[in-house]
Amino acid sequence: MRTRRTFSKEFKREVVELVVSGKANQLKISRKYNISPVVISRWKSDYHQGKFFENTNPDTTRLEIRVRELERLIGELTVENRTLKKMIVLVEPQKKDMRQIFTSADWEASRRDAK
Repeated sequence: MRTRRTFSKEFKREVVELVVSGKANQLKISRKYNISPVVISRWKSDYHQGKFFENTNPDTTRLEIRVRELERLIGELTVENRTLKKMIVLVEPQKKDMRQIFTSADWEASRRDAK
């Protein structure tokens, strides 16, 4: 018969925060620690109810969870913002090359080439 394992609140919270933050996939974590994905899902619901926090005040717990979610969102937006800025730096020189001033001679030459 298999012995029942017990995990500390700290371990459960770490696992759930890895999954919730998107740093790790729930399936990968379950395989790594040999824990059922169903158990991790139960831990996630307990986490959102605030069972893994020392403070028993539900309002404080809810606020702590919200702060963690917002910090994760800020991190994602920061990465996205940096990526977009790098893209602008790469695309801007190409746009400048495409903005040419056409003179009437250039226009006539381009029309002749099109025929």
